[in-house]
Amino acid sequence: MKTSVASSRSKKSAAKVVASTPTSSNPPSIAQVEEIFREFLRKKGYRVTPERSAILREIYADPGHFDADELFIKLKQKKYAISRATVYNTLDLLVECNLVSQNSFGHKHLHYERTYGYEHHDHIICNQCGEVFEFTCPQIEAQQEAVCRQFGFEIKQHTLQIFADCTKPDCERKKRATFGASN
Repeated sequence: MKTSVASSRSKKSAAKVVASTPTSSNPPSIAQVEEIFREFLRKKGYRVTPERSAILREIYADPGHFDADELFIKLKQKKYAISRATVYNTLDLLVECNLVSQNSFGHKHLHYERTYGYEHHDHIICNQCGEVFEFTCPQIEAQQEAVCRQFGFEIKQHTLQIFADCTKPDCERKKRATFGASN
């Protein structure tokens, strides 16, 4: 599933569509991310392996969402001798280490994306075609903080996923999804 990257500003909302935007003008180097992962593995008593490093490098080389099988196929196409189990187990470790987040976009499997050094964002998922839109909205973030404070909580991490139907009558994605379903 590829992420749509388009600007979407209206007079009513300050939300914008983003694509895993770095939190600073310089995205993290792969060396920085690898060092964080190596240290995490050492603290947990796991070995640092070439396969785990290859998985991490592949994730941070490419923006957007992916599922474990897509990542596995990509690595196999690049001639890595790697098992599907290693990909799944490494993804679990990367999620635990906060270098990768996992999302369920209403599909039967999880999607992942890189997170370290990238701007927090939320997702809108089209119910009709499955397209995933990333957005940031400071008002929503502020409201979530306020609700947590009201109930005596401090946010450590969160996800917001909105499942919605496109309202544009001339939506190309909707037309493609409908056309593909009728064939």
